[in-house]
Amino acid sequence: MVSLLPALPKWTFKAIRIAFGLGVLVLLVIKVGHAKPLERLAAAKPLFIMLGVVVVIIDGLVRVWNWTQLIRAMHLAPQVAYSRVVSISWAGGFLGQVVPSTAGTDALRAMIAARTIGGPVSAHAAGIVMLNALSLVVGCTTGIGCALWLAASGDGHGVRLLALVNFVGAIAAAAMCYWLLRSQRGLLLRILRRMHGPWRKLRRPIRRFAHKMLVFERFHVNLAPIVAVAFLTLITRATVYAMVGLAVGVVLPFPAWLALVPAYTLSGLIPYSVSGYGGDQAAIVYMLTGFGASASGALVFALIVPIMAMTYNMIGGLPILFGRIDTRARLPASY
Repeated sequence: MVSLLPALPKWTFKAIRIAFGLGVLVLLVIKVGHAKPLERLAAAKPLFIMLGVVVVIIDGLVRVWNWTQLIRAMHLAPQVAYSRVVSISWAGGFLGQVVPSTAGTDALRAMIAARTIGGPVSAHAAGIVMLNALSLVVGCTTGIGCALWLAASGDGHGVRLLALVNFVGAIAAAAMCYWLLRSQRGLLLRILRRMHGPWRKLRRPIRRFAHKMLVFERFHVNLAPIVAVAFLTLITRATVYAMVGLAVGVVLPFPAWLALVPAYTLSGLIPYSVSGYGGDQAAIVYMLTGFGASASGALVFALIVPIMAMTYNMIGGLPILFGRIDTRARLPASY
């Protein structure tokens, strides 16, 4: 009995997430009604769905280019090939989709990158965190601009106030965290010195993580190209949403889809969904109805979007199947 106790909180948390996700979906279906969403789903246009899948793949490939730039800039593997990083990204997405694990997809990508191209896991994790943070800040900044544009149009629809507050909060939180890393290194070192016992072994990874996070100051990296690619991925993701919207009859101005991207990303940071289903659907319906979409159309859209991400991740099985990911191979890396 004692040996089972440590596992109880983990399984309890998973059970709560699954129960909550199912409960939210059931409540949404009850509130919206099942007939209209089923009609929209049956009338969905497959051509737009297929085009959306193509754009999802393009979006993923563009996003990986930014990760490649960061890996090179951090001197983890200055000569790493872009195709190699694509394989790592896809493999991590695939394993995160099909392998039961407490580690998230990005954590798996960091571990695969460390074993495949060399370098510590903490440094690769810093690159992924920086990549995600930049994408989120660019998305939230654009979302605020889209909110102002939609408000100026005067049709009574626009970005929900709660989403707008979250955009501002996310930008402020990212700026504050970066300032702490940049300007309060002494405080971080004092905290690390107080870590004893089992926590002591985390000192070096945390220091390395913090050091690599300051990639733009420490390694003199030009921020502009990375921000430009992050903005391009925002456009591709919004295009995917627009394609799915056209497939199910939800037609909105493109700024609305642009604003949905960071809102959906922020929703994904809350652990109230399982494989993209649960609270995320409620967040999407909340956002889209604010833009004037019908609740039934918004619900069908929200049910299809996670499948697009799953499709991209499942393609990640190909690099593993064809031996593109070989954990024995290492490229020279600078620590």
